[in-house]
Amino acid sequence: MSRGRVQKFSFGGNVLAYRKLGTGSAVLIAFHGFGQSGGAFMPLERSLANQFTIFAVDLFFHGHSEYNANQPLAKPDWYRLMDAFLRTQGITRFSLMGFSLGGRFALTTVEAFAERIDQLFLMAPDGITQNNWYRLATASTLGRKLFCFVLQHLPLLLHIGHTLVKLGLLKQRLMRFAERSLGTPNQRILAYRSWTQFRQIQPNLVTIADLINHISIRVHFFTGVFDPIVPGPYVLPLTRKLRQYEWTNLEARHNQLIDLAGPILRNAG
Repeated sequence: MSRGRVQKFSFGGNVLAYRKLGTGSAVLIAFHGFGQSGGAFMPLERSLANQFTIFAVDLFFHGHSEYNANQPLAKPDWYRLMDAFLRTQGITRFSLMGFSLGGRFALTTVEAFAERIDQLFLMAPDGITQNNWYRLATASTLGRKLFCFVLQHLPLLLHIGHTLVKLGLLKQRLMRFAERSLGTPNQRILAYRSWTQFRQIQPNLVTIADLINHISIRVHFFTGVFDPIVPGPYVLPLTRKLRQYEWTNLEARHNQLIDLAGPILRNAG
């Protein structure tokens, strides 16, 4: 079995890093969550190595990938990058997996490559229900400047967060997650870059649902009972548009979903 050596693919001045896991005949391209790298999918090798060859991609600003453009990543640019990557790897058909932030990339990829996709695995996926705080922080120049200011003044951010918790406008578990995710300057820089530079990667749910229904892509959702980041109901705007799907709601927190989903997928396959 491969142990996930980092490889790099260069295109358009940017670098997409990835790990190749497993030796299965089917291809699975996986996108991780915020603050992670493609290495987050290495536990799946134990369960899925004989079923899939997994390309575990580092999203831009994460791991070893490099985004060198001055403007936000746009959908057409992402499509061109993925098309070149698939051609270089000789991949004709594949499945997609997205965890958290990676769910937004997996869903967006469906829009351009649906005819070539066999299965779609979404674990607590971002991009289905848009967070109001995300919209406020990224939708306008003023919002982005305010977001940058708040991230540069952590005590103010924590004060606002705890005040919102007391007012019942923010869940305590979500506040604790934010404290862990934004505790260092590097984490706050990563949050700003990811939120602002990925703001145009927004899945069109109507288009995606029509494609899934027409092509009969098998879709499997995984959510966590104890997940305050992307709780189960967040997938409803998409599931309500689908004719068929599978949904597993695990006794798990947000960052436990990848580990727990592997054995389920192996048994289901």
